[in-house]
Amino acid sequence: MKKKVIYGLVVLFFFSVVQFNASNAFAGKINYKKIFENNCRKCHGKDGKGTKRGKGLGVPDFTDGDWQDATTDKQMITTITNGKKRMPKQGHKLSPEEIKAMVKYIRFFKPKKRH
Repeated sequence: MKKKVIYGLVVLFFFSVVQFNASNAFAGKINYKKIFENNCRKCHGKDGKGTKRGKGLGVPDFTDGDWQDATTDKQMITTITNGKKRMPKQGHKLSPEEIKAMVKYIRFFKPKKRH
């Protein structure tokens, strides 16, 4: 009887750990495309070049390699978090992890170098 109880507790503990690890693995996935769509696309455009509205507000062209090279990840994190000029701050809407994911997504717009 004692062995069955111990065995049952071990099995219960095992499944608890497996469930905890599985939920943490999926909790870290950030839907950066949805965040960009909901918070950035209106001004920065789907292609990252800027919409008519965005260009009027002075948004950068994310497809400009010179802009990409001149702008650090830290600068982008600061701008997204605190806003800049007419860009509203997003630090209250997005987590630090989501902001970092947005920086990585913005880097996808950088043109590929040709050899």
